[in-house]
Amino acid sequence: MTGTTPTPTPSTLPTRSPPTNTTILISGAGIGGLFTALECWRLGFTVRILERAAFSSAQGDSVTIGPSALSSLRNWPWLHGRNLEITETPLLYYCNHRGERLSGPIDMDAVVASGRVYMHARPRLHEMLLTQLRACGVEVEYGRKVVGYYEDEGRGKGGVVVQGGERVEGDVVVAADGVHTRSWELVQGEEVGARSSGHGILRAAFGVDVAMADEAVRERWPLEEGGRAVVELWVGPDVYCTFLRSKDRFTWTLTHPDHGTAEESWSHKVDVEEALKFTAKIPDFPDYANRLIKLTPPDKLIDWKLMWRDPNSQWTSPGGRVIQLGDAAHSFLPSSGNGGTQAIEDAISLATCLSLAHTTHQPLPLALRIHNLLRFERVSCLQAFGVLNRDARNTKNNDPKDKKHEVRLGKWIVEHDPEVYARERWDEAVRCVGEGREKEWRNGNVPKGMVYVPWTIDGLMEARGRGERTVLDGDWS
Repeated sequence: MTGTTPTPTPSTLPTRSPPTNTTILISGAGIGGLFTALECWRLGFTVRILERAAFSSAQGDSVTIGPSALSSLRNWPWLHGRNLEITETPLLYYCNHRGERLSGPIDMDAVVASGRVYMHARPRLHEMLLTQLRACGVEVEYGRKVVGYYEDEGRGKGGVVVQGGERVEGDVVVAADGVHTRSWELVQGEEVGARSSGHGILRAAFGVDVAMADEAVRERWPLEEGGRAVVELWVGPDVYCTFLRSKDRFTWTLTHPDHGTAEESWSHKVDVEEALKFTAKIPDFPDYANRLIKLTPPDKLIDWKLMWRDPNSQWTSPGGRVIQLGDAAHSFLPSSGNGGTQAIEDAISLATCLSLAHTTHQPLPLALRIHNLLRFERVSCLQAFGVLNRDARNTKNNDPKDKKHEVRLGKWIVEHDPEVYARERWDEAVRCVGEGREKEWRNGNVPKGMVYVPWTIDGLMEARGRGERTVLDGDWS
């Protein structure tokens, strides 16, 4: 997809807050890390970003971003325009495992109670953020793999150890380096336990011309009226797969039983024959879908292991100089549809809390603890939503009237504004944390009527089976 939005210039940058003389060191140049850098820069902080990869090589298929995250683009004129230009606006169909369309076309915006859903090619979204950061004078430092974290409370510094032994410090360190972050050694003292969910997800994205070379694929997946993209969600007996055809790319995914072949890594590439082994076991799986899979170019198919992780409420180091963000703090299953959105919400909330601490003369460690307090319960609810939603999608019931697999995100999810929320609750949170009353805190960014109860994946499943109240109770509309 080519764009017409010009490269950002100084005149399109947002009004920047006065300098704070405070450095925010960010480990990880994914979506969460880059958004944190942008918001911290806008609010007057000095930003430094370290990335383990040797160069910019954003990988992945599609990422869906909700309106609660991109509300922050009101502050970024160029980002706002570019985001609208690169977003895809597909029409959605729900299908059975034979590819028969059960409902649709549905405008993707209909899956949210209000606002707009933004579906992006992950590499394109990543490049948009990098372009904006360059215009701000911020460059990512590539080839800087962080292997450890530390803090010095006496000097008021946090730091990282880069592979090779170099130490790099900041006033605050943000661990935005994903599920395999080493920050757990400092923050929790032990790694958050992870175990296989029993499934993996095959995922591929490539140029649409490759897919359209096959007549059967062309006939099955033409663009919709007006050149709109189309996305299909296929649900059947132990089957969940997606197909997305846009003007310039084709993306497909297939959730499958994991027999030990999948890995939690973007670099774990497999041959298309691995996918065909699974589709051969799906009754009446159509030939045109197999033909599409066979067209997937070499080195474009990833087998990602879907891991269970119980929620972890502690994202802040003991001295309050290191904070985990995005997947490093709370990993999501793809079935939640919220991983990217929540990473961006994290970034906005954290930057706002840091700015409020500066302007109200509060210590930075307090800002990190307040951000943690404001965000954990909301994120935990959405993690639970992803767990249950995955099971609803992996249904054995193909009755067209069964809508368990159809997703709609309620107002409490999409109408939340993390910046406004942090500003509104700041003074109250300062008193609460300062007096050690965190257990009495009640968040307003969760389902109405929900009283948060700590949960584990096993306990959640068992409680739901017994009909007991869980974190999923309350008004989710």
